Amino acid sequence: MPASKAFEEKIGYKNIMSKEEKKNEENNNPYEALKALYYSGKVKPSLNKMLAELENDPNNLEITLLACQALERSKDYDRLATYADAAIKLAPERTDGYYYKGVALQFVKGREQDALKSFNKALELDPDNIDCLKSKATTHLLLFKDFDLPIKFADKHRVKAETCLLRIVELVEGNDDPTYKEFYTLAEVSIMMSKALNAKMYYLKAVNAYETTDAVEQDKNIYKDILKAQKACVKSLEKFTE
Repeated sequence: MPASKAFEEKIGYKNIMSKEEKKNEENNNPYEALKALYYSGKVKPSLNKMLAELENDPNNLEITLLACQALERSKDYDRLATYADAAIKLAPERTDGYYYKGVALQFVKGREQDALKSFNKALELDPDNIDCLKSKATTHLLLFKDFDLPIKFADKHRVKAETCLLRIVELVEGNDDPTYKEFYTLAEVSIMMSKALNAKMYYLKAVNAYETTDAVEQDKNIYKDILKAQKACVKSLEKFTE
């Protein structure tokens, strides 16, 4: 056999083995495979696979929480509530399930107080959870904007929202090395506090932090959100310089 052909067959064999090894690894650790697929930006295909996996393994907490993450992004709040309940049942000592239950309820008219109860429960377990603080602030702002609510009650929600937002600023700015997700949250908080200039700075920091993050932790879905929000922020500032 010519040396070149033998080499090609050897390389081909190695490639086949690597594919088989990769498949075996995915079978042994479906969570990592599903996470990689979801982080690549393929939300719907990854969600379908997550839900199929959970039919076979309903007690898999990590995949349940990953499904919650995908359902939140898909704004499928009915199913999110179901899987959030499953997460709470599997791990009542963790914040995640309560957080997702709050997210599932916060935009349902008349269920805002139930959402706040879920966020408060999550914050009892983890007082410095910035995702919970931000979502709790969002819920308070929704109630603040409710025209059916008496002014004195509405203003209490404004104050509580501001308290949550200021706490997030304190937590992230006190961190020596914030992640791209934390910078993105801080940018969104700045928008909520009508501080577009600060938001522009934090969006840029979020982009820079994303680019230096390990590839396995780079969520392209969030990255697209950052770029979209950054563009909208810059556009909103341009009207003041025209």
